[in-house]
Parts: sequence; structure tokens; C-alpha cells
Amino acid sequence: MNVLDLLSHNVPSDIFTLKTDCSLVEQAQNLIDQCHPGATNMKLIEVNAEISEAEIPYAQSNRALHGFMHGGCMFSVGDTMTSIMAFFHVENERERTFTMDASIRYLRPVRTDTVRVKARLVSKEGKLLNYVCDFFNEENKRTAQAKYRYAIAEPR
Repeated sequence: MNVLDLLSHNVPSDIFTLKTDCSLVEQAQNLIDQCHPGATNMKLIEVNAEISEAEIPYAQSNRALHGFMHGGCMFSVGDTMTSIMAFFHVENERERTFTMDASIRYLRPVRTDTVRVKARLVSKEGKLLNYVCDFFNEENKRTAQAKYRYAIAEPR
């Protein structure tokens, strides 16, 4: 089963609308737009087992009361990207990906920039996956760095 089929199989079709005849990036973006990460206005650019990229345009829906981009927006985008990347490591349709641990360091505020997001797999230990996700402003300065740890398992 390929990643696009796994993604479609794991998503509850009674609450999500799935596209047909589309790429993995198109299907992932379709699903993102139907749940919380869609509120960040994130746009998935690329995703595979090793790396993924997205953009987060600054918008009213993703800013905090101080006017800067909300840190939770960045965190949610990173978690979404790495979760989709983890699907590449699923071996059968009964397995699911689970976020086991996550952290983020905020380095500089984002006032009006579009944030570029780059995630990468840093290690795989059996069914445990570790990712680093970097967030960059339009001057290519890192605004945050997040780390995510996933497990792949069959639910009981």
C-alpha cells in the first residue's frame, strides 16, 4: 500500500472529504484544509519520507494578541508536516502514527512575514521516528526550531 492510499485509509471518511486522482501533496493539503492546521493557512509544498516543506503566510487567523504570529500556529504546522512524513514509515494499514513527544524553541517573533518551514527526519530507531523542523522568516533567519518524536503502532 502506498503513502497516498495509507493516508486515505487512515482518515475517517465520514468526517473528511477525500479527493480522487490527485497527488499526495494535493490530498494532504485537502485534508489539512478541513481540520485545525487549515486555520494556520499553511500550504504544503513538498513531502516525502526524509524532508517536507511548507509556507505559513502571516494572517489575522494565525496572529496572537501582541500582533505577532502565534507560536502555536508554527507548532501545529510542524506537527502536521512530520505526521504526514511518518506515514512513509507505516508498513501496513492497521498501523497508525502517534506523536510521543514534542518541543519548540522560539528564537525571534514574526510580525508580517511568510514563514518557510522545513522538516527533516533525523533518526529512525525501529518504530520510533525523530524529526527537526526549522521555521524561517523572509530574511532566511530562523524564527523557531521544533522537535517531534513519533511512534508507529497498531491501536488495540
